[in-house]
Amino acid sequence: MRQRENRRISRRSGLRVIRWGPLDMRHLILAFYLLALIAGTVSISQALLIWQRYRKLVIRRYAYFLLALLLILLSFIVDLYAQVASLSGNTGVRGLVWVFQAAGGILYIAVCPFFFHSLAGRAVPAWQKWFFFLLDALVVLAALGNLLFPTMKALPLALAGALFSMIVYGLVFTALHLGEIGERVLRRALWIFLCLTAAFFPLMLIDAAMSEAAFLSMFQFMNNMAQPAYFLILNCLSILFGLRYLNRPGYSQKGRLTDYFRTAFRITEREAQIIGLLMDGASMKEIGRKLFISPKTAENHVYNIYQKLGVRNRVQMFQVMSTNSLD
Repeated sequence: MRQRENRRISRRSGLRVIRWGPLDMRHLILAFYLLALIAGTVSISQALLIWQRYRKLVIRRYAYFLLALLLILLSFIVDLYAQVASLSGNTGVRGLVWVFQAAGGILYIAVCPFFFHSLAGRAVPAWQKWFFFLLDALVVLAALGNLLFPTMKALPLALAGALFSMIVYGLVFTALHLGEIGERVLRRALWIFLCLTAAFFPLMLIDAAMSEAAFLSMFQFMNNMAQPAYFLILNCLSILFGLRYLNRPGYSQKGRLTDYFRTAFRITEREAQIIGLLMDGASMKEIGRKLFISPKTAENHVYNIYQKLGVRNRVQMFQVMSTNSLD
């Protein structure tokens, strides 16, 4: 039910009768979007403040990731507000919606793979960098082409398809490398992100396709609330993620462990040397030979390091160190 009449409020004195007009469901959806916008703005501001303090590469990419989501959210808000205010046919409003959609989509496509690789502590291979660069260039051309030839429906579809494929790429990449995440806070945050997106993404697709497919009318009860609810929850969780995971100094800089890392994890001088060799890919025999200790002693040191960092293997340790590097 899209509209309903609010109750008539009257006073016994008869001096005034207040009659509220019809309440459109779109107003409630717009309110959820605005709450999501506030939470998104707070999360971006928080990420920028943390980056100014610690200068981690992953924080900067995280801020770009949040900015892309905020621009896409703004496009939805402007579009919905135009519907409520009967401005949908306004050329300027349509252009503003497209600018926000294109800017958010292009930025998301450009930063998404690098951000998720940073979280996993993995460098982006050279061939993938070239592929992503080519994809970004094609998306920019599609966006410019849509401005010049607004009647060509293939161009916005190309941008939407590229954005959708990059969203899927981020989800699949995160799911495949979740076991490599050494830090429990980050692993739990990514697991919640995957579950949240897996739950809401089909609902958002249904909302979008409901007007085109009559058989989806059974989902009319959702009232297009899936998308604003998803953005609101995601942006609120991103604030907690920034406080719990990002808001701390780096672990290494220019190949050297920071004082914060050594103090926080009680790393000895010998363990610091071994961590450096492990990061360089040295085997137990090589570590023993370089430090003049037996391979068994090296294994004992490595075991103690894993226990202190809360990781199970070298891959997880590499992820922890790489993600929290200041380089």
